Amino acid sequence: MSTLTAIVGILIAAALQARLPALWFFGGLRIEFLPALVVYAALSMSRRSAIAIALAAGLMQDSLSAAPFGVSAVAYGISAVLMTSRREVLDRDLPWVQMGAGALTSMAAAIIAFFCIGISFGVVFKMLLVASISGMVTVILFFALDYARMAWGDA
Repeated sequence: MSTLTAIVGILIAAALQARLPALWFFGGLRIEFLPALVVYAALSMSRRSAIAIALAAGLMQDSLSAAPFGVSAVAYGISAVLMTSRREVLDRDLPWVQMGAGALTSMAAAIIAFFCIGISFGVVFKMLLVASISGMVTVILFFALDYARMAWGDA
C-alpha cells in the first residue's frame, strides 16, 4: 500500500465517519471507521507505515472531535505499536481477533479522551457501545480492504 493510497483511505474514512447520519436508536452515536483503519494497517503493513497511518488517523479523528488535539493520535499510535509488536501472535484472518482489536483501539482512544474531558456512567455506556460497533466495522473493513488488495494487486 503506497503512501498516497493510505492518505486517500484516511480521508475517505474520516469523511464517511463525519457525514454518515448518527444512529438515533443508540442515542446519537456515530460509526467510527478510523480505529478499524488503524487496526488494518497495524496487522497488515510494516511497523513504520502502520505507526505513521495511526498517527495521521488519530490527528484526523482529533480534528473531528471535541477532545484535545493529539489525544487520539497518542492512543492510536500506542495501539499500532502494541499490535505490530504482537503481530506474530495475532492471527489477522480471524474475525474475533479483528473485532477485539478494533474494539480495544476505539476504547483506548475513548478512555484517554474521556479522562481529559470528564467521565460519567452514561459516557461509559456509550463508550462500550461505540467500541462494540467499531469492532463490527473492523471486520467489515478487513473484508473490503483485503478484497480490494486482492482485486487490484498491492497498489
